[in-house]
Amino acid sequence: MAREDDRIDNRIACLRTDRLPATLVSDAGYHCEVWRSSGSVRRDGERQPVDRIIKIPRTATPAREVAVLNRDHQRLRAALGDIVPPTVFVRTHIDGEASVIAMAPNIRRWFDVANPGNEAELAPMIARDPRLRDALAHFIGSAERWYREDDRVLDLYGIDNLVLDRNHHLHYIDSFGVFFHADLLEILPDPDPGLATRIRTSRLRLEYLNHLLERAHDKI
Repeated sequence: MAREDDRIDNRIACLRTDRLPATLVSDAGYHCEVWRSSGSVRRDGERQPVDRIIKIPRTATPAREVAVLNRDHQRLRAALGDIVPPTVFVRTHIDGEASVIAMAPNIRRWFDVANPGNEAELAPMIARDPRLRDALAHFIGSAERWYREDDRVLDLYGIDNLVLDRNHHLHYIDSFGVFFHADLLEILPDPDPGLATRIRTSRLRLEYLNHLLERAHDKI
């Protein structure tokens, strides 16, 4: 959903939300609301365009959790490079409580890659583009390695987490809670059934991505 010519609802200490033009991109995410703010700023005497995403968590985020968010983002960037947009986590107060916001470049999404409903269109597109095939194979390999070695399940449950832009570049754009810890399902005496669903869905979507890549190779 989107609301045009809007303002961010929350009071954020590090942003003048009362003066910041913003559009609500999504409030359907499990962890956060996503807002887009675009315009221009003056730098070195020139006007330069700004188009960014601002993510606001649904609950207060203490400092120790901010450190985890930043560490997980660095892990993603180290493994996946430019597939993951550079994201800045800013510790601040939101509505008077200590929390965090995430800011990243706006990615103009074209296709939800992990949605099986797009398979018929995506498979031939991937078959024609070796750069995209390599990026997708690298993404799948990294996600499988995290699961195999650390019981970390990369979040593919969220809406539009893995997307393609119109230049056929692959982007993983999640920022909050990017890993599910599968071992919690065994460790906790009464694990959250919602966590089990998110892990199962993420694993199924990764299997689908493997299928999509295999289908693309068959079309070469």
